[in-house]
Amino acid sequence: MKILRRLRAFTLIELLVVISIIAILASLALPAITGALVRGQMTQSVSNMKQLHLIAQQIALDGSTSGDTNLAWPGDLPTKTWASWAGIVTNGYMTAADFAKMCSAPPITATSNAVVNSTAGTTRAVIAYQVSETNDSSVVIFSSSNFTNATSPTAPVAGGKPFGNKGFVVFRKGGDGGVLQVNQATNTNVVGGYAAPL
Repeated sequence: MKILRRLRAFTLIELLVVISIIAILASLALPAITGALVRGQMTQSVSNMKQLHLIAQQIALDGSTSGDTNLAWPGDLPTKTWASWAGIVTNGYMTAADFAKMCSAPPITATSNAVVNSTAGTTRAVIAYQVSETNDSSVVIFSSSNFTNATSPTAPVAGGKPFGNKGFVVFRKGGDGGVLQVNQATNTNVVGGYAAPL
């Protein structure tokens, strides 16, 4: 006597239900994954700004010990522009290629040829401010280029590079920085004080 075994297979409806459940779960997880990726990129920017801050401190220290007025905090330079400060950085403190890496954040990739004379928000992701020796430690020295208005700070907009309205990064003269939320942009107690941008 033969025992007939019936094989059980998934029907088309069951497969479609499983696929739709997976699609729903993926769509729920995607914003969290994207947010984590952007937070990671902002944290990397804080690390890059720390390196730029150490260079700014070293330049100011070299200027005060040598008496060279061309070596100073960005706000104490004879010419207070990004190009003049970046020229000093790439002239003995950091290679142009490394400087370009420090000034990059997705989707902005700075190039070593253009980073010295670049424009924030288009070819570099970092803004430097005219911080001087007399400023206290809470004054912002660097920020991500989606946060630019030092005289009347406003929240970053969705299209602002590098991080849009997902948040922004600031680094203060005292050596601390952070990843901040858009709603903190106008809170000087959280962000810190301001100087004019370079």
